[in-house]
Amino acid sequence: MGKPYMDFKFLGINSFLSILENSKNEYRIFEDDYSSLYRDYKDLLNEDDTIISGILTQEGEHLFFTEIGLKITKSYMSYFVFIFDHHPVIDDIVFIFKELEDIINSSLDGIDISAIAESMKNKKSGEPSIN
Repeated sequence: MGKPYMDFKFLGINSFLSILENSKNEYRIFEDDYSSLYRDYKDLLNEDDTIISGILTQEGEHLFFTEIGLKITKSYMSYFVFIFDHHPVIDDIVFIFKELEDIINSSLDGIDISAIAESMKNKKSGEPSIN
């Protein structure tokens, strides 16, 4: 079986939902119950982590998404968004969790951690960040 999602994006500390809030795209969040995932993957997920699925509508086209937010520090979450051509179901999320370590590692290839740390420090202090 191939991957159930079409694509994914590592967003760092930027939530996909926040990006949607600032855009002119229409979206709707599903009220899916993911409590079994927190129980079954308690070595990976804690109560502060988030799993949110929804649908994005633009010009009559629909894309489904799941955002996974993982708490990385006391103050920050790290986000991934997965894009689907169907309403993501529990088995789709399970597939992602089974591959999550590889997904995280591939997303971190080439990222300068010190630049991210500096950016986070600047956001806290209100200084402009360098991109």
